[in-house]
Amino acid sequence: MVERVQGECMLYRRKVFLNLVLRHKKPLSLVRLQALMFLLVKSTGNAYYDFIPHTYGCYSISLYNDQEALTKQDVVIEARGDSPFNSFLSVDNQRVELDSILLKDEDSPLLDKLICDSEHQSDDDLLERVLKAYPFYAIRSLLLDRFSSDQVFISKIQTIRDHVTSAPRYLYTIGYEGLSIDGFLQSLILQNIKTLVDVRKSAFSMRPEFRKKNLEAALMEAGIQYYPMPEVGIPASNRKELLPSGRRCDLFKWYSENTLPLCERYASVVARLVSRENIALMCYEKDPKDCHRSLFAEYCQRVQPSIPGIKHLGEAGVYTSSNVSNTWSI
Repeated sequence: MVERVQGECMLYRRKVFLNLVLRHKKPLSLVRLQALMFLLVKSTGNAYYDFIPHTYGCYSISLYNDQEALTKQDVVIEARGDSPFNSFLSVDNQRVELDSILLKDEDSPLLDKLICDSEHQSDDDLLERVLKAYPFYAIRSLLLDRFSSDQVFISKIQTIRDHVTSAPRYLYTIGYEGLSIDGFLQSLILQNIKTLVDVRKSAFSMRPEFRKKNLEAALMEAGIQYYPMPEVGIPASNRKELLPSGRRCDLFKWYSENTLPLCERYASVVARLVSRENIALMCYEKDPKDCHRSLFAEYCQRVQPSIPGIKHLGEAGVYTSSNVSNTWSI
């Protein structure tokens, strides 16, 4: 007897993914999956997945992770070729209760329309449609030689690249609270971050994508180096003792008196990195005032005056996907 996968506890985004693969008349290439899901997100306005600029255009690591998870469950079947253009996905209907992966009323017709509208487009044509409408996602594409005759488009891509590479030199900080892995990476890409310094004492997270091994792999997809620096973190024992009782000020006072005085060598490492490229200190909390990374950043600048300044990603005056979307079609 074939055990079927129940959809009650399934993430809704995975239901969307399965419906896309099921409703597509032909086996779905990996490139086409990413492009169609991207267009569906844009048409619905719902961020089931976020995307980053990648080798072929828009790419979602979360979507890839869901694909891998459902493949391991034998729900999704992958016929792997030598590139994403000739690697194809299908769904084993016997392992899915169709009634348990129903979409919201507003999503189902949009998905059907998207599939119908793109039915006669090749993967290449579909990619061209996406990249020309959303040129930000072409800045790392290896396919731009296909558009060499369209100098207006190529010029637009170069303008976006120039904006990204001219991001001001600062010591940036970022917290991943509330961000998808792709949204997190996009924030880094927009500031031309080349190295992410992980200042967590333990690079563990309740969210698997932000655990050390997975995070390092995701950063590699975005062309960003991972640099663990657990020595400047706060021990879990101190967090457990002081944070539940609302004594954050006491925790930061302890950190300033006991850890920071021992961090001069790590401040030197940070200064050396900043002298070469934009880097970001990374921890969990969204608000830098709630996180020790802001204290460490200030300490670094105090003992290493060559660091030009500190910018916290998400604050006003820093490029984000929301404040550049109209210009770059993010």
